[in-house]
Amino acid sequence: MSINNYILNLLNIEDKNIFINTNNIQNKVIKGKNYKIIEAFLTYNPDCCPFCKVINKTSKDIIKWGFRKNCIIKIPKQANCLTRLILHKQRFFCKHCHNTFIAETSLVDRYKNISKNTELQINLELMEKQSEKDIAKRLDVSVSKINRKLNEISSHTILRHPYLPISMNWDEFKATKDTKGKMAFIIVDNISHNIFDIQDSRKSKDLEKYFRRYSKSQRDNVKFISTDFYNGYISLAKKLFKNANIVIDRFHIVTQVYVALNSTRVSLCKKNNKNYNKLKDLWKLIVKNEKDLSEIKHYNKHFQKNISQKEMVSFMINTNQELKATYECYQGIIDSIQSKNFKKFKGIVYHPNNNISNKMKQALSLYKENIEFIENSFKYDINNGIIEGTNNLIKTLKRIAFGYRKYDHFVSRIFLIKGIIKG
Repeated sequence: MSINNYILNLLNIEDKNIFINTNNIQNKVIKGKNYKIIEAFLTYNPDCCPFCKVINKTSKDIIKWGFRKNCIIKIPKQANCLTRLILHKQRFFCKHCHNTFIAETSLVDRYKNISKNTELQINLELMEKQSEKDIAKRLDVSVSKINRKLNEISSHTILRHPYLPISMNWDEFKATKDTKGKMAFIIVDNISHNIFDIQDSRKSKDLEKYFRRYSKSQRDNVKFISTDFYNGYISLAKKLFKNANIVIDRFHIVTQVYVALNSTRVSLCKKNNKNYNKLKDLWKLIVKNEKDLSEIKHYNKHFQKNISQKEMVSFMINTNQELKATYECYQGIIDSIQSKNFKKFKGIVYHPNNNISNKMKQALSLYKENIEFIENSFKYDINNGIIEGTNNLIKTLKRIAFGYRKYDHFVSRIFLIKGIIKG
């Protein structure tokens, strides 16, 4: 292998018509950045004239006509150093039609100065959780270039699925300002564990229009829909998916009583309450599953003695009758969910202690309204864990990028990172 081919191989350049000038490889500082400047020539014998299509057989047909003005091409970093290829392109003259034309290469598209390898690297970088500005800085391209690439990708990111998943998770996340609604709607396939689709509105009329694209027979094949307590989703599922079991996600069931208990505790955190510091600092013990509370005694500054977690919680809840009743209700709910004892859950919901707080009464009232769907969460091992993890990724991406202006760009990045589409 010649030295030229070795260098082309190192630069990942497949075009063998490019010849490196090994005597002119320099290191330069341009605008405070270190660059490796490589000079090369592009030349070959063309097969025919692109204008008159005459076949190039001898020097009486097409001849070489000097070199075009230098083309500075951005190629990927070499040895962690920004690299530029100064490519001198051969010009040709056709003796039949008297036109000139320039040699072409697979390294870069016509009229562009960013190599195809760099374009590919942009696509790969967009599949990672990082901001567009960081990608542009790392590859030494403009942010506008990254935006144009996302425009190109987002123009064909509409997902067209022939069938609906048998088991679906529904949720929403805060989208961009240019969406129809404040919240975007996300569907996750509970079997493949990946995003099925994202819509720019969670309004019932928009979602109904979306799902009606699928025939009634396809919608009737859906067996499970896991969602939260949002009434719009439940009503839509009952209307369009006649054979689907609607399952309220267990996380959202627990969240209702968790918030109720914590709100009750916070209402007691007043300066005139002598147990204010205990209720404020030891809140994690109150919302903890009582089965996980330790009985080992350690010194605690609030009690100024050796005391176990169970004893601390027992003391705090006994300082207020409403807090104690609410705490016992909360513990009963989470225990019934963990043991999958729906009979116990239903008993607590319909026959609560009269001393529970108003917040807890509101939570139990919500349970009563959706009791048939909550029962399904005890019957079937389906939850929104996958979709909640996806939502966390979306929030992370949005935070890293300091927000998004365009909904299409945002969704394209999500699909790229999740591997649903390729750049």
